[in-house]
Amino acid sequence: MDQPKYFSSLLGFLLKREYEKDEDCKSLETLKEMVFSEQDDVTLELIEFTYNKCFEIIQKASYSDMQISTFENIVKESDFTTVQQECLNKFWKVNKKKIHEIIYKTTRFNNSLQKISWRIDVKTKSKEINEINEPVSIVELKLKNTNTNNNNNNNSNKNDLIRFEMDKNQLEETLQQINSIQKHLQSKSL
Repeated sequence: MDQPKYFSSLLGFLLKREYEKDEDCKSLETLKEMVFSEQDDVTLELIEFTYNKCFEIIQKASYSDMQISTFENIVKESDFTTVQQECLNKFWKVNKKKIHEIIYKTTRFNNSLQKISWRIDVKTKSKEINEINEPVSIVELKLKNTNTNNNNNNNSNKNDLIRFEMDKNQLEETLQQINSIQKHLQSKSL
């Protein structure tokens, strides 16, 4: 298991099984058949031990969104061989962002804004007043329900459309609130 192509295949299998949820990668017996079938010295127990050790490090790194240099230091302190360390470091460099995105999507529990549309209309009359000629903005927010944890809910992948009107004063107040949110986000990201 000290050959880069075999160890890298184990890491690729781990990515597909644990993060991408590939149906073809359900068991470690499949990995043994696919990759290590011609290697008699590699037992299922060794595969399982190595797989679990790799998964533990990758899982820890992915949940903390670990930087590459920190990851390299943790791998260096482990009892992996030099070849395995190089493979793990390369794997993390290539797949860090992908794994983080997968975890982010699966742990998200609220809606997200998918699209915003708007237009300006002119109100010409109402019940009380025959002629108004007041501009109003009509805003549509398309929300995507990203709740993937609740598969029993029929609305789990439902997109909601929210449509509302705002006059000039309401629009100004909303923009002030959005600017305030933006300032807070910028101050927290510095």
